[in-house]
Amino acid sequence: MAGKPKYGIRKDKLNLSVTPKTKERMKEIAEALNTSQSELLEKWVQAWDELQSIGLLGESLACFGK
Repeated sequence: MAGKPKYGIRKDKLNLSVTPKTKERMKEIAEALNTSQSELLEKWVQAWDELQSIGLLGESLACFGK
């Protein structure tokens, strides 16, 4: 599946060790979302970064009583 890289850069290979249950669940989730397991991981990390930013903003606002 050749084409323009989705993220504008070459992706690095990553070797992960997970339980068979996690491996199967990742496959199921990726299939349900009609995406690859690699893309599932990319999206999860991006979403985590966004959630962290939102969480930090919430903590900051709480400190100032807003």
